[in-house]
Amino acid sequence: MTWVVWRQGRSEAILVVGLLGALGLLLILTGAHMRSVFGASHLSPCTNDAASPPAVCGLLVGSFRQRFDGLNQLGPWLGLIPGLVGVLMAAPFVLELDQGTYRLALTQSVTPRRWINTRIGLLLLGAVLCGGLMIALATWWRHPLDSLGGRIGPNEFDLEGFVPIAYTLFAAAAVLAVGTVSRRTGLAVASGFGAYLVARLLLRSLRQHLIPPLHALIAPPKGPYGIRHAWVISESFTDPHGHPVPNGAVGRCFGSSGDLEPGCLARHHVVSSFVYEPASRFWSLQAIEAGIFLSLAAMSIGLAIWWFKHRLT
Repeated sequence: MTWVVWRQGRSEAILVVGLLGALGLLLILTGAHMRSVFGASHLSPCTNDAASPPAVCGLLVGSFRQRFDGLNQLGPWLGLIPGLVGVLMAAPFVLELDQGTYRLALTQSVTPRRWINTRIGLLLLGAVLCGGLMIALATWWRHPLDSLGGRIGPNEFDLEGFVPIAYTLFAAAAVLAVGTVSRRTGLAVASGFGAYLVARLLLRSLRQHLIPPLHALIAPPKGPYGIRHAWVISESFTDPHGHPVPNGAVGRCFGSSGDLEPGCLARHHVVSSFVYEPASRFWSLQAIEAGIFLSLAAMSIGLAIWWFKHRLT
């Protein structure tokens, strides 16, 4: 039966392999270039999270980030790939229901339980393997950027850890649920990917509330280096007690070059107020978000199995 499953889904499997191959080629080529520039720029001493880097580090880090800002902004687009992979992997299952060919399989000494368990089991295994491959590629690719700025920010968080596996499983499960109920391949694919986008955007907007963020008051000239590698949600100027300061207190501290002068801010008792999620919460947030997507995937798969056993057989 496993061979039959492969034969029926080989077109979609080839598309998945092609998609992951193109992704791998892009990340390997650009990642190798980033690593080369990172080493040639002697940025390793600037990755220390405990101490404030000297001014030269600030310039080197700023230059490196500016040079590769375009690649860093690919994060939201790369976040679509787990959804596309999950949808493509689930499509053959729905197509078989749509065309009714599953009934032929059930006449060949294959029980409904074995048929659906084998189909879904292979689908889940493939989703986990593809998700793991995407994580490995993205983590290697982003290493120079992560070592300088951390990986808990929105553009990094979605590509690393273990949430891409949960994203892929959810997308596939959403297609399974809609497809089993409707037996319409086009509707299932569109609805499944739409559900994936809505869920991703919703969780992305709520992520900062999953664990209440921290607040920090940091006097110049330390600036954000006091909370390096963190996800800075908001930043403002306040007095040392956290109260807002008049705009004039900040405006008079702009120097001739157009930059704020730390000494002036210190004389007027102006500090930077940060709302942030520390880097130490990366795995906690990963576990919460992955748990949400895996729970949604489990409910969708449960609905698909129940509907198949009670309505289609």
